[in-house]
Amino acid sequence: NLGYKKEVDKTLEYALKIFEKNKEICVSINPSGRPFNFPNIYSPDSVAYIFRSIRINKNKKLIEKYASFLNSEINKFKNMCIDDSGFINKKHFSGMRDYAIIKGSCYDMIMTCLLDDEINKINAYIGREIIINPFKNIDLKKRLIKNFWNGKYFQELNKNILYGHNNVYPYFLDIIKDKKMLSSSIKSIQKEKLDIPIPLKYESETDKFESDYNNNHYKKNYKTKFIWQELFVKDWEKRTSWSMLGMAYIDILSRIDKKKAKKHLKDYKSLIEKYGFVEVYDNLKPYQSFFYTSETRMLWASMYLELTYAIKRSFANRAETGPSTK
Repeated sequence: NLGYKKEVDKTLEYALKIFEKNKEICVSINPSGRPFNFPNIYSPDSVAYIFRSIRINKNKKLIEKYASFLNSEINKFKNMCIDDSGFINKKHFSGMRDYAIIKGSCYDMIMTCLLDDEINKINAYIGREIIINPFKNIDLKKRLIKNFWNGKYFQELNKNILYGHNNVYPYFLDIIKDKKMLSSSIKSIQKEKLDIPIPLKYESETDKFESDYNNNHYKKNYKTKFIWQELFVKDWEKRTSWSMLGMAYIDILSRIDKKKAKKHLKDYKSLIEKYGFVEVYDNLKPYQSFFYTSETRMLWASMYLELTYAIKRSFANRAETGPSTK
């Protein structure tokens, strides 16, 4: 949308070529061209986002060239992630919040719904079933809502705990289009102050409560578990503010409260002018530990630009893939 179609074409061609040779879509590719996952486990969201990127890019030649590989990745996804009932396997996968250990996570179920949508959209764009959809007879969205929606927000399985990304991406990715659910998720995010000082945090600083359905009461202080590497980047994915998650949150917020969305963008503007577009903030400063300093040159800046242009026009012409800048 910002005019970099050729660069997107080249990037996807480069990534798919390497992933096909590696026989798996991964989280990242290092400078020498070696793909890898972090942590070293399967990554459902990497697969879902590659399919989304391919669909948004609308490059028929690229889709047709890698159709066989993409179909093999779909089969691998289903075998790795989905049980016989059509529900997410209760395993630990790599994902957006890659330091957290959550088995059978809401986010992974969201990614499965996304992948299902993107396969259908790719086939509709091509005009035939070039990608075989193994989920076409499974109502994944119904399972998502039934198992993770508690009436106010999306929680984890049997855990009455709110995570920011679980309550942004179902709406940002147009998986859930119910405005009442959207409004309820945003109110819950704001109640937990995940949008303060800037959006958005993964979890709250307040005490958590885990549902104990057998005894019909709440157990205090449910704690998220993390991989051992979190020792080197304490609070990296706890109560810090993530700019990519923040941009997605501002996008969905603008659908019901444009004034507040503009306020958040204004706050980001002042930080961008001071630091650049920072990966993650800790109390309005770039996150750093003894071992790591937050990146300040993120392509996520494109999300800020796109949102800024779109909100100025009050989202009058919001495109399917996000707020259009055309």
